[in-house]
Amino acid sequence: MYLSLQVLVAGRAPDMIDAVVEALSGHPLILLKPQYLQPGEMLLPEYIRPVPDAILFAMDETWRQGIWELIERIPPPRPPLFVITQTNDMECLRTAMRIGVRDVFPMPLHADECTSTLLRVVQEERKRRGVGGSQLIAFMNTKGGSGASLIASNVAMAMANQARFSKRILLVDFDFQFGGLPTYLNLVARDGLIKAMEFVYTLDQPALQAYVLRHDSGLHLLAAAMEEIIVPEDISAERTERLLSVLNDAYDKMLIDVPHRIDPAIAAILEHANTIALATQQTVAHLHDTKRLLTLLRDHLDIGLDRVLLMLNRYDKKAEVRLQDFQEVFPGVTIETIPSDYVRASESLNLGVPICESAPQAPLGVALLRLAKVLGADGEPGAPSSVTVPLTTPTASQEDKKKGLLSWWKS
Repeated sequence: MYLSLQVLVAGRAPDMIDAVVEALSGHPLILLKPQYLQPGEMLLPEYIRPVPDAILFAMDETWRQGIWELIERIPPPRPPLFVITQTNDMECLRTAMRIGVRDVFPMPLHADECTSTLLRVVQEERKRRGVGGSQLIAFMNTKGGSGASLIASNVAMAMANQARFSKRILLVDFDFQFGGLPTYLNLVARDGLIKAMEFVYTLDQPALQAYVLRHDSGLHLLAAAMEEIIVPEDISAERTERLLSVLNDAYDKMLIDVPHRIDPAIAAILEHANTIALATQQTVAHLHDTKRLLTLLRDHLDIGLDRVLLMLNRYDKKAEVRLQDFQEVFPGVTIETIPSDYVRASESLNLGVPICESAPQAPLGVALLRLAKVLGADGEPGAPSSVTVPLTTPTASQEDKKKGLLSWWKS
């Protein structure tokens, strides 16, 4: 779940505080604020605005006793507390654990270990308090034209209809050049996404509402206007992170349709996504590109495949490349099938009416509504995070008949 953290770094030694801030300042999700304490000064909630998500206490050798008294006098509810020491000793660790400190990190800091612990603990704390941030779902084609945009618009509309204005749901078309989601919903884009990115460093929730389009269902859409043009290289990961932070505070669910490429801005979205929904089809070329994309996500972006949902679009059980072939090539990856219905899909695009509204009882409409429930269940209390398509085991004769087609993929 997408998180942005406000972290207070408190202590009495300015050099040590500065070293901690410098070591952790490279992480885009963590905003650090130094707090230089005078001898005898207490750290009380009424003097801390805004209240941080976590507090890091930088403990130098001259502050080994007073720090414990200061921590014990912070009244509840307290944010997660962490201690950073100049040495790694067991006595310090025991004392810290006894008074409720969540972890102790020795200097020099291992930034990756420290930030990952901060993110995990704060996320757990927000879930416990019921403040989890937005659910972020990214949609992407594994090969151009696989249908991710049509699926994203229908899933977003189904979620909005189900929520009935009880949740704030946003659909984002992150294709700055050829995005078509406004047409899918019979809306006309105005200033939109490019303007929001241009002024992203001064963007807040009230200003954001000037850039979104509103559908009658309650769904909000953020997309680039038709007359606007920009090259992808102009969109930095830093601006994307800032936009995500604003959206995270404004919406309960974010569905982002991203173009078929990996660049720093797209990578920032994928890294924060709860679920990455990949649209593919039953051809060897699609299978090849799907495998390459999953390899990039796993090996270069360090994204676990448990966060990936594979959407087998325009599914035909008689196709030469079978559902079971995808399951064998991608073991452990959740797969959902979406049946082929060219006539209804074309009619939906031409009229700007999502299939989940125009034909909810048709096989395609039923599959899209089911997919919306599967994706929307992620993060809901008591709901499964994913649903795996049941697959039948082929007979020996069937396996002998098919083994030559894709056997080289499965080694």
